[in-house]
This record gives sequence, C-alpha cells and structure tokens, in this order.
Amino acid sequence: MATRKTTHEKTQGHTLNISDAKVYEAIRARAYELYCKRGYANGNDMKDWLEAEKQVKREMGITR
Repeated sequence: MATRKTTHEKTQGHTLNISDAKVYEAIRARAYELYCKRGYANGNDMKDWLEAEKQVKREMGITR
C-alpha cells in the first residue's frame, strides 16, 4: 500500500496537514482554469502549470 506524504506547514500558529494528492489536484485544476481563460490556446502548458502552482501554494500557505 502506498503512503501519502503530508505537508505540515505552520500558518498563523496553526499546523496544516495537506496531502500531496490534494495539492497536485488543486494545481491541476487551476492550470486548467488558466488554459480555459486563455481561450483554450495550446502551447503554454508549462507556463500555466507554474503559475497555478505559485497561486495554489500561496493560497494554501505552503512555503516549500
């Protein structure tokens, strides 16, 4: 059985337990939203992914 990694980040005195799978899914969904907002134009998948990753991690308070 595979184990899930969990991120333990402290935010304003609270510890967050965020699984890698949840972070990945949030980034994937956000990257797709960015793709849709650009009118479904291909060729910017890496740019969309990196921007989504930055946004999601900032929103979740992840500093790694």
